[in-house]
This record gives sequence, C-alpha cells and structure tokens, in this order.
Amino acid sequence: AHMSDDKREESLLPPIPNNQEGHPRRVGVELELSGLELDHITHHVTDILGGSVEKKSDYEAQVHNTTVGSVRVEFDATLFRELKVRRFFDELDIDLIGEPEKESLEKALATVAAWLVPYEIVFPPLPIAELPKLEALRERLGYHAQGTSSNVVNAFGLHLNPEVPDTQVGTVLSYLRAFLVLYEELKRVHDIDPIRSLSGFITPFEKRYALLVLDPKYQPTQDEFIDDYLRANPSRNRPLDLLPLLSYMDEERVRRRLPEEKISPRPALHYRMPNSLIDEHDWSLSREWKAWLRVERLASDEYELQKRCRYHMKRLQGPLWYWLRRFWRTKPLLSNKPMIAVTGPDRGGFPAWFCTSLAVRRAGGYPVRMTPGMFSDDPILPPFDGLILGGGADIDPQLYGQEFQSLLERKPNGKTHKTLARRVLSRVIAPLLFVMRKLFSLTASGVDRERDDFEKSCLERALHMNLPVLGICRGAQFINIYFGGTLVDGLESFYGEVGKASTVLPSTAVELDPSSYLRSVVGLERLKVNSLHNQAVDELGRGIRVSARDATGMVQALEVSDCPWVMGVQWHPEYLPVSRIQQRLFQALVQEALSRKR
Repeated sequence: AHMSDDKREESLLPPIPNNQEGHPRRVGVELELSGLELDHITHHVTDILGGSVEKKSDYEAQVHNTTVGSVRVEFDATLFRELKVRRFFDELDIDLIGEPEKESLEKALATVAAWLVPYEIVFPPLPIAELPKLEALRERLGYHAQGTSSNVVNAFGLHLNPEVPDTQVGTVLSYLRAFLVLYEELKRVHDIDPIRSLSGFITPFEKRYALLVLDPKYQPTQDEFIDDYLRANPSRNRPLDLLPLLSYMDEERVRRRLPEEKISPRPALHYRMPNSLIDEHDWSLSREWKAWLRVERLASDEYELQKRCRYHMKRLQGPLWYWLRRFWRTKPLLSNKPMIAVTGPDRGGFPAWFCTSLAVRRAGGYPVRMTPGMFSDDPILPPFDGLILGGGADIDPQLYGQEFQSLLERKPNGKTHKTLARRVLSRVIAPLLFVMRKLFSLTASGVDRERDDFEKSCLERALHMNLPVLGICRGAQFINIYFGGTLVDGLESFYGEVGKASTVLPSTAVELDPSSYLRSVVGLERLKVNSLHNQAVDELGRGIRVSARDATGMVQALEVSDCPWVMGVQWHPEYLPVSRIQQRLFQALVQEALSRKR
C-alpha cells in the first residue's frame, strides 16, 4: 500500500517543526547537474512548475511565478555567470580579436568548463512538508541530466538549507555538535563520492575546532561563537556551512573577517554533503532530507546529545584508557564460550546479576554485565552472542503511550507436587536472597529512562543479528513494548529497585502452550514460578504470542512468532537456582548463542 500524503509529509518533519514565530520551518534546495543547456533546464522547470523565464545571460536565468516561487538557474562558474570572461576579452586589442572571435572563444571555453562545472537550480525556501513538490521535476530532469556518478570528474552535490528553529547561539551550537557527532555516520548514509571528498568542496572541520565545540564547558556568547567559527573556518567549503546563518545573526562581524566572500544572509544552515544522483531512478530529494533528520533528532535531544558529545570527544582525543576499556569489554571474544550480555540498572540490582551470572556460567556461557552508565560516554555496544534483559524498575509508560492502569488483585489456584529436598532448599535460599536484595538493591519507585533507551539499543542489536534473547520480568515486558504492545500496572512488587518484597518462592502455577518454544525448552505442560513483578503485559505487540498464562489469565511468558528464541518470562528463574527446570531456560539461551558463535 502507498503511504498517504499526510503520512509522507509527517515523516519529513523534524522534532521541532516550527520556527520561533510559530510558522512551519522551511528548507531551500540547490541541485547541481550537467548534460543540459540553460534553455533546456528552464523549459523543464516551466513545464512542471509553470512560470515565465527571464534570461539574464547565456549562463543565468530566473523562472518567475512557478508553483513554488521564483527559481534561479545558473552556470556555477563566476567567470561566466558574471561575464568576467567577456570583460577580459573587451580589454584586449580589438585589432587582434574581433567580436565574433570573442564570442566563439567564450563559447569554446564554456564548453570545456561544462565538463567540470555544473548548472545549479536554486529553489526558494519551501515548508518542509512541501518538499515532495520538487520530486516531479527531479524525476523529469533525471531522464536527461547527469549527476555525481555519471562521470569520474562530476563532483556535484545537493545542498539543503534547513531553517533553524531559532537563532539563539545555544540552538546553533546544538546543531553543530549534532553534526560533528554524526559526521562519519552521515558519510556512510550518503555514500559520499570519493571525487567530492577530494575536491575540497566539503572539507571536514579540523579536529582542534571539533574538540573546542564538543567540550561541554564551551558555552560561548554569540560574538565568541562567531569569532571562533570564522577563525577556524574562513571558507564556504565545509560539509555544514554556517556562514549564511552567522551573517544573518551578525553580518557586520562576518564581513569584517570575509569581505570578499559571497554570502547571502539567511536564518538557515547550509548542508552540502549529499551527492546529486539525479540520473539514478531510485534517488530522491526526500531520501537525502531524511538522512539530515538524524541531525535534527539528535540536536533536539539534549540528554542524548550530551552523551554522544562526551563519547565523540574522547574518541577524538584518543586517550590510552579509552582503548584499554574497549579491549576489556571485548575480552570475552578470546573465549570459546558464548558471550551473554546481561542488562541491569546502574545502581542496585546486584542480587539479580549475581544469580543470573551464576545461571549463565552453569549453562556454559560467559556472562558480561551491561548497564547504561557503562556506556554513558561510549554508545557503541561490544559484541555479544546472546542477550538477557534483566528485571528492575518500571518501564516508562510513555514508551507504550499509556498511563498506569490498575489491575485487580487475583490469587492463582491449583497445586503441584514438589519434593521435600527442593522444598527445604527453596525455603533456605529464599530468605538469603531477600536479605541480599535488602542490602544491595535500591528501594525506589518510578521509571528509568536511561535504561529504557539503553536496552532498546541492546534489543535492536540482538534482533538485527538474529541472536537469542531471554527477557526476565521487566525484560519480558520490554520485548512486548518494543513490538508495540502495552502494559498494565498496579501489582505489588518485590524487586528491590521498585518496592516492597513479596516472595521468591515458586507459588504461582502457570500453564504452557503445548506448541510454544518455551514448552519444548522446559519439557512440561505446567510448572510453578515466583511472582515478583509490578507491571504485566496487557495488549500484545506485533508478532508476539503468549507461551504461558497463570490461572487468572495473566500473561506469564511470551515469544516472538518468527523467532521464538526471542522470548520473555514474567517470573525470575535466576532466583530459583535449585530448579533444574528453570536452569533449562539459560541452557537453551546459551546453546542458541553457541550455535551462532560457531
């Protein structure tokens, strides 16, 4: 099904869609191409967008009154566009070169220049949602024109000029920081042509200036920011050119430093990175704009931006401890055992980690603890072969678009047989776990947004690499939320990071779906589990199936239909170390991970 116009326009909007006056933000577009004469280009413009042509010279024309405003088409060579070549000939001795010879020589030079110099179509600023209006013209030109990849010397680009939400120095600084952090990623996304990289048209910012900007202590005034930028970047040839914006903020200050530079002041950034792949049928302006939206999203997320800046700054500095830390995190790669990442909170959670790591080691895996704080300055996750999403604090309701709801308290019924030895061991271990939790875990309520974001990254990595996942309690709920499901709240909880303890003893009877992956792992139709959660699964996410319920109908286990080795259980199997049945969950995870490691 085709995306509706409303949905398509919404997908192009940045997190901050309006400017400081409350109007929709706009974006200007400059498109470079070759292979067409000026008259042919203006013909296609009027044919698609309407309007009338004012031809100013053989190298420049203005198309007035189109459906998007006034469009300028120009040969992107100042010598020809401003007729400097002709004035040079006029200064020569007329007896040596006549007027016809001058015109012939000028045309010959223009023909040679056309091999290297493109025509540029400059569109007026449009509301961002109206960017698709230019796609029809882009498609028409693509049948006749040449772009970046058509010739080895075509260092052509697509320039985007997004209007900034406001011109406060803090806002501009956030955009520059976000771009510096994402620069290498954007190069990969745009697949920058090597010729453009070597041409000098998009020379990257120097390391010294990047370190200055990324430093959290760098909080300049507007004058300081402009002076620092001009001192380090007295050129338009940057992948993100700030000179038009800085001229808009203080033109006199910029002109004092760069009196001869051609700069048109405007409240917009000048993004020069994308290639102009106009002759490729699957290329579009919207595709390149969506790559820029990465910068928009990061610039508007203060917490994430600060974290990424700290990390990127350390990478640029290249300290010894950074590389030692990276080596330590990848140390398990030297082992033949599968590396099992176990997530948890920054503070507390030691009993859960201790018991989970013990279960993983017993199953033959190599457990590695991973918490959000470990990656506050380093968002790149280390390799792992399997993932355990541990229990902990409540998940932020904003992740599933729902306020906390109450769930009526219900008591499960039914009895199962348990041996005397297991009963005694369970009752000996349960108080010890309770004491450990009280001593080493935090008693708190609320949500942990940092952990939510961190575990989302971990789960995305696991799903992308087709790795096995075991969600425990909160982890099972998180899997459901990730796929679009919801939760209900109101259950009394034991987990230390959340609230009051209940029991770690297996007192809740659950029934397993005979066709589920969980049933094949544990080998039983019914079993008893502990009940320590404060939230529970409500609506199932896309592709999620229930693999176990208790007597009240509450979801106790789930799995992803297409990849059942991604599963979650509502109970805490790590707190039942004497149960061989519960240990099978960890054994299955490790075996799945081992099969992928090989």
